[in-house]
Amino acid sequence: MAFIDFHVHIDFYDNPWKIINAYEDRGIYALFVTNLPEIYEKHLANYGNFKYVKLALGYHPEIISEYPLNEECFYKNLRYTNYIGEVGLDFTGCNELDKKKQVQYFKSICEIVKGKSKILSIHSRKAENIVLQILKDNDIEFAVFHWYSGSISLIKSIIDNGYYFSVNYGMLNSKSGRNILSHIPKNKILFETDGPFIRKDKKVVSPDDIPQIYKEFNEFYGINDFGDIVYYNFKKLLHDRMIKETKSKFLIEN
Repeated sequence: MAFIDFHVHIDFYDNPWKIINAYEDRGIYALFVTNLPEIYEKHLANYGNFKYVKLALGYHPEIISEYPLNEECFYKNLRYTNYIGEVGLDFTGCNELDKKKQVQYFKSICEIVKGKSKILSIHSRKAENIVLQILKDNDIEFAVFHWYSGSISLIKSIIDNGYYFSVNYGMLNSKSGRNILSHIPKNKILFETDGPFIRKDKKVVSPDDIPQIYKEFNEFYGINDFGDIVYYNFKKLLHDRMIKETKSKFLIEN
């Protein structure tokens, strides 16, 4: 078993290299999400070639009022990664104009990645139904709902479309989060820290905290193999993506 962190903002830590080295030294698979395609492009030379840390191409919906989506930059960098994130919608305290822009941009992103066998790390706060519909409309096969906080009733629809959930310490320590955790089938769970935006023991969460957090998930579920479950789900997701990509290439070449 290896530890997994499927959603972390490494460039928001005070010392990103220290965090990356911690993941690499400990053999922890980590998805380094970005907030803009321009940021992804900037990071690619320095952070794009690690064994365990993988860089994701993203556009965060919360920055829409400051930065419009650069579709050209997004598209030209797509070939360098199998991972897209953080992308999606966030309607929290959002005016109607910004909601429309968010939907427009997220639709554009899904249209760009459609059919390309990418894995998406999804932000969906207060817009879960719309996010799911856009994913379905664009036949997105591989998506992971990061820190899901939507309705219990929608979980089944998300699962029925083959999507996963990345869960974290913050969910484990709130009543609503624990309720959501109890309704997600274990074969659809991945783990994330969402560092550095979560704190554990009054300090910013780090790779060093992951083994202990896994133990706390074991206690919550009343099991002793949370790590094995997450690792199996992670490997299955990667395998399914690879199979889809191989089939797509075969069809194109023939």
